[in-house]
Amino acid sequence: MRGVQPSRPTLARVQRVLSGAAVTVLDRLPVPLPLARLAMLVENALENAHGGWGRLRDAGEADRYRAVRAAVERHAADGFVLDVGCSQGIVQEGLRYRRYVGVDRYAPALRRARGAGAPETTFVVGDAGRYVPDTAPDAVVLNEVLYYLPRPVRVVERYAALLAPDGVVVVSCYARTWTTRRLLRRLRRRLTLVSSERVVAGPHAWEVAVLVPRR
Repeated sequence: MRGVQPSRPTLARVQRVLSGAAVTVLDRLPVPLPLARLAMLVENALENAHGGWGRLRDAGEADRYRAVRAAVERHAADGFVLDVGCSQGIVQEGLRYRRYVGVDRYAPALRRARGAGAPETTFVVGDAGRYVPDTAPDAVVLNEVLYYLPRPVRVVERYAALLAPDGVVVVSCYARTWTTRRLLRRLRRRLTLVSSERVVAGPHAWEVAVLVPRR
């Protein structure tokens, strides 16, 4: 006899509880990056399985996206933007660019992208840690993606090495966990920090950092 299957609302509530618990633990304890990455991957899998992408368009998230777009346009307006781990491609909505390539390994998220079909806009299914663009980008965006990568600092350095002259890497990370604060410190030690902005929305905060290779 088959057991009773939990409803979608029930699964969504479970997801929210687990997500909240994970953030609380990561905020208060010095969790090693590999363990934090595992927790984030589980949360991401639950979100993908139950269509939790809607939260990316919440008002608080919108402030972060505006900060990322502003950082890109300050340094690479009308240039080639490579958005690594782009999900639905929300960064490119309203962004000024000559060419945009969004890369994500999760095809269903890419199918929700609103900019698909424009000649200057391309979405590609690919590995965020390994993708190689066909030309040097003026800006590489890593927006809320570093938590999911096994060697995030190395990935940022790799993309920084692929930049066009005067190109930048724009990184957005959640700023209220010990793990991500440590990750941001490591990035500042390995690359040159051009600028940094803190975005606060209710109980949440993100850091949007612009980085370039060390000369």
